[in-house]
Amino acid sequence: MAVPLIVPSTDDALLADFYHRHWLEMGISPAEIRADWREVALGFLAEAREAGGFAGLVAWRAGEAIGCACARPMPAAYPAFRQADATRVGYIWGLFVLPAERGQGLGRRLVEACLAHLAAAGCGRALLHAGPQSAPLYARLGFTATGEMALPLRS
Repeated sequence: MAVPLIVPSTDDALLADFYHRHWLEMGISPAEIRADWREVALGFLAEAREAGGFAGLVAWRAGEAIGCACARPMPAAYPAFRQADATRVGYIWGLFVLPAERGQGLGRRLVEACLAHLAAAGCGRALLHAGPQSAPLYARLGFTATGEMALPLRS
């Protein structure tokens, strides 16, 4: 079996479709997903590309897209006062590998490609959100839990 090739992609529809599958696999019911999810995803990707530094990476084998991940530098959430604070932070999202392709290191390779992209963009730290299925992979790559807390601000 040939080793998958990981390359940057400008096919935002492909990235959006993989992201949609990612959410469904995480247990989000189709009823919870917005009817205009594709337009929302495409708009987000367009904004990320316009802001600069975005990478949508797709893994290909024998002409078939088999996985993807996205990465981009993010605006700082707070000033970097401590010497150890990174002045530029990157965010990784949308990691997805087709079920038949899992367990062969492709997810690791996609994340490593994202990390290389972010480092080349001047990021000193990478963040991501991990579900229970992907957290072990990220831990093996050296990611640690940060204790983030969230509160929906809906009225």
